[in-house]
Amino acid sequence: MKKFEVLENKLRLDRFLAESFKEVSRSRIQKDIEAGLVFVNKNKVLEAKFVVRTGDSVEYDYTEEKKIEAKELDIQVLFENKDILIVDKPAGLVVHPAPGYKGVTLAEGLLHKYKDIHLIGEDEVRPGIVHRLDKDTSGVLLVAKSQKMFEHLKNSFQEHTIKKQYLALLAGHVPSKHGFINTPIGRHPTDFRKMTVNIPKEPKEAVTEYTVLEYLPNIKGHKSIDEFTLVRVNLHTGRTHQIRVHFSSLGFPIVGDSLYGPKNNPSFGLELQRQFLHASNIEVQLPDKTWIEAHSSLPDDLKKILMDLKANNINL
Repeated sequence: MKKFEVLENKLRLDRFLAESFKEVSRSRIQKDIEAGLVFVNKNKVLEAKFVVRTGDSVEYDYTEEKKIEAKELDIQVLFENKDILIVDKPAGLVVHPAPGYKGVTLAEGLLHKYKDIHLIGEDEVRPGIVHRLDKDTSGVLLVAKSQKMFEHLKNSFQEHTIKKQYLALLAGHVPSKHGFINTPIGRHPTDFRKMTVNIPKEPKEAVTEYTVLEYLPNIKGHKSIDEFTLVRVNLHTGRTHQIRVHFSSLGFPIVGDSLYGPKNNPSFGLELQRQFLHASNIEVQLPDKTWIEAHSSLPDDLKKILMDLKANNINL
């Protein structure tokens, strides 16, 4: 734990730490503040713009950022050329190292397979990685193999021109067969792990489009719910946990979601060990204006759930 005393009045917390602890970048400090690793006068602060004053005591639960090493990993490639890679990420695989995580990550596997990819991107622990999927979300993921492509993909995500499609199983009967959820998302005011639509910190625009594929009766007969809804989701923005937060806010949490679903039984009686959320398709326009597309089939664990619900007639 690093400790600092504030000697100058009215400074942003992230600026104060960046000036006091020059070994760490301001962007890393901002992420650590959001992760709940910084305390002012013994109180956890989650906003980088929080103002500290003369005499305040600041504590920073800093850990050395993990240096990644090349590690062998079976990477399923869906598309590849000299500049871009689209991989099929399995559930359970973390995209890049994070404090406290000791398992093999996709970033380390990429470094093993592509020797020069450490030169690509803005952060050596995220080589070529321009976006991410949650650990327990499976499916398509873009990786840049050149710096020019990294910048192009970064701009494409910022401009929302990349088309991403997901499959999700929701708890309950979603009444509208097609709709948009247009509700800003921001950090949860008290739980640093979560995002929220309810009085969020620094909310950002978030738009989720969905289409109902099928209503599935709960043949397991679990008392808490009678029906599930299988939906196809198109993201028009890419906020952290966006799909999970949006549907949970409507009262239709993703089945198996232990963070945004009911704590006592997030799988609603189904034999599911993670959230039923799969990134099935991605389309991206290259700098030469051509489009590429990749598709990831539904993984076996999610297929089994649908089969158990007698929904194996859907063409996924």
